[in-house]
Amino acid sequence: MDPKYTISGHTVKIETVYDDYETFMNATRDPIYHTILNAFKELKERDSVMVNVQAHVEEVDFESNLEFTKENANILIEVINPYFEKKEEYETCAVVMKVYSELVSQ
Repeated sequence: MDPKYTISGHTVKIETVYDDYETFMNATRDPIYHTILNAFKELKERDSVMVNVQAHVEEVDFESNLEFTKENANILIEVINPYFEKKEEYETCAVVMKVYSELVSQ
């Protein structure tokens, strides 16, 4: 099932209702990871950036605020990049690696 979602800045609002968290994560990882990547791009000029995810899973509405800093830039190469490699989205992988390199060299 393709998720229905909207992205506004660093907020991802998932409109599709999911019965369980595994299905939710499998279906929504793409828009969430793209939003996280975009948030990391802003860390060149900022100390931290927040990503907000709003969804409805297992009959519960929830909102998660994920804070990212340069200190946890390893998320880019340990979590985000492997996901896009598996999907063979190599252009996105190149962006991930560029952002990571810029953040760790500051």
